[in-house]
Amino acid sequence: MAQSDNLEGEVPVLAVDAVGKDYPGVRALHQVSLDLRRGEVHALVGENGAGKSTLIRILSGDAQPSEGSVMLDGRAVSFASPGEARRGGVVTIFQELMIVPGMTVAENVVLGNEPGSGIDRQLFNRRAAESIARDMFRALDCEEEIDPRALAGSLSTGQKQIVEIARALVLRAPVIILDEPTASLSDKEAGALLRILRRLRAEGTAILYVSHRLNEVLDLADRITVLRGGQHVKTLPTASLNGAHDLIELMVGRPLTELFPERNRRIGEPVLTVRNLGRDGVFNNVSFDVKAGEVIGFAGLVGAGRTEIMRSIFGADPRDRGEIAKRGVAITIRAPTDAIRNGMAYIPEDRKDQGLVTTLSGHENLLMASMADYCRGGFISWTRAKTAARDMARKLQFRGQLAKSARTNSGGNQQKLVIGKWMLSRPEIFIFDEPTRGIDVGAKAEIYRLIQDLAGQGAAIVVVSSEISELLHLCHRILVVAAGEIQDELLEDEFDERRILAAAFKGHAMSASAA
Repeated sequence: MAQSDNLEGEVPVLAVDAVGKDYPGVRALHQVSLDLRRGEVHALVGENGAGKSTLIRILSGDAQPSEGSVMLDGRAVSFASPGEARRGGVVTIFQELMIVPGMTVAENVVLGNEPGSGIDRQLFNRRAAESIARDMFRALDCEEEIDPRALAGSLSTGQKQIVEIARALVLRAPVIILDEPTASLSDKEAGALLRILRRLRAEGTAILYVSHRLNEVLDLADRITVLRGGQHVKTLPTASLNGAHDLIELMVGRPLTELFPERNRRIGEPVLTVRNLGRDGVFNNVSFDVKAGEVIGFAGLVGAGRTEIMRSIFGADPRDRGEIAKRGVAITIRAPTDAIRNGMAYIPEDRKDQGLVTTLSGHENLLMASMADYCRGGFISWTRAKTAARDMARKLQFRGQLAKSARTNSGGNQQKLVIGKWMLSRPEIFIFDEPTRGIDVGAKAEIYRLIQDLAGQGAAIVVVSSEISELLHLCHRILVVAAGEIQDELLEDEFDERRILAAAFKGHAMSASAA
C-alpha cells in the first residue's frame, strides 16, 4: 500500500490503492492511496480542490474511480450507489444531512432498511423502531437527549447528526465517513459529537474524518492523510506533528509564515471611535478607537460578548448607552442602514444566514450593497453592474461561478462574496467577525491578504477571531473581551498568547463567581 504506513500483518477494514478520477478536462485525483483500520479515526485534510470530496464520493458509491481499487476487509469492492455502499458496510454522513423532517426520529433511524436488506422486518413496526432507536442512542450514551417519537425536523443540527450515526449503528457499519461534521455545530454540540466518535472508536468502528478544523483533527485523529492538488502528500501519525502549523505547511506546500502578509505600516488618524458602549446584561463600558490603516483584534472565549458588541456598533442589535463617532464627529446608528450610510461594513460570523442570500447568484450577492450605483432613471444597467461584479471577483481571486446560486460555492468563495459585496460599496470601516471560520487554509491566506490590502488602502479594520494565532499575525493591537467588558489591551510589541488567555479566563472566572 503506497505511503499508507500500514501495520505489518493487519488487514485494513478499508483500503484505497492508487485511485484516480478523471472528469472532462480535469484530473481530480491521481494515484491516491490510504487505509483505514478498525478502532481508528483517520483524518483526511487538504485545501478546497485537494480532492477530498471526490474521494468521499468514490468511497460512498456516488462516483466510480477511473483507475485504482478500493478494498473492504481485503476484498475488492465497487459500489454502484450510496445505498449499495451502506449495505456493504460503508456509511457516509455528509454536510447536507439525509434526514426526513416530517418523519419521526425513530423512522429516520431505521430509514433505508427495507425487507431483504438483512435487517428484520420488525423495523417497520413503529413501536419496534422506537425501541431500536432507544437502543442505538443508549449505545451512543445520549439516550436522554433525543426522543425517538419527536419529529426529526424539530432537532438541532447536532442531534440530526446523531440520528445519522444511530442509523449507521443499525446497519452495523464497520466504516463511517464524516464530511465536515462540526461545520454547522455549536461548540457544545461539537464536543458531544466528538465524545460519541471516541466511543465508537473504542468499540472498533473505523472512522474517516474530513474537517477544516485542524485543532479538532489533531485532538481526535490517530492518523492524518494530507491531499494537495488531487494527489497524496503524506500519511502520518498525529503524534508525530508539532501542531497545526506542521499540518498547514503540508496542506499548502509552503512555510506557514507565508500565509500571513506583512502588516500595513501606514497608520493614520482615528476613523472609528466608540465610547462607553453598553447594553444591560450583555456588555458594558466598551471604549476603543480604530485608525486609518489599522487592524485591531478582539479576542475572547465563546460567549464573551464580542459579536454582540459588533452587532450593536453596526446597528443590528440595540444598545442602552454609549457614543459612536467617525473621524471625530458623532454619528447616530439605530439600524444597519445608518451604519452603511456612514461608511461601515459588517462581515458576520454566519455568512450563510446573515451575509448572503444563498438562493441568489454570485452576481446578485456581490451587487447587493451597491446596486444604486448602477441605476439611472429608475433602470438598472445590468451590463455595468455585472462588469463591476466580474472585476471584483477577479480582484478577490473568486474561483466559483458567479452565475450560479451562492450556496453552490465553497465556504471560502462564499466569504469572498460577502467581502466583495461590501468592497463594491467602498466603506471606510470594516468589521470582520470570525472571517475564516469553516474555510480551508488556502482561502484563509487569501482572506488575510484582502484584510491587509484594505488596511493599506486606508480602511479602519476590526477583526473578531477565536483563533489567537490569526490575531497575532494580522493585528496592530488586540483587545481581550470577557464577561462583556474589555479586560486587557495589547500593543504589537506586547503580543503574548498566555497573556491573552489569562485575560479571557480572568473575566470568565469573575462572571462565574458573580453568578
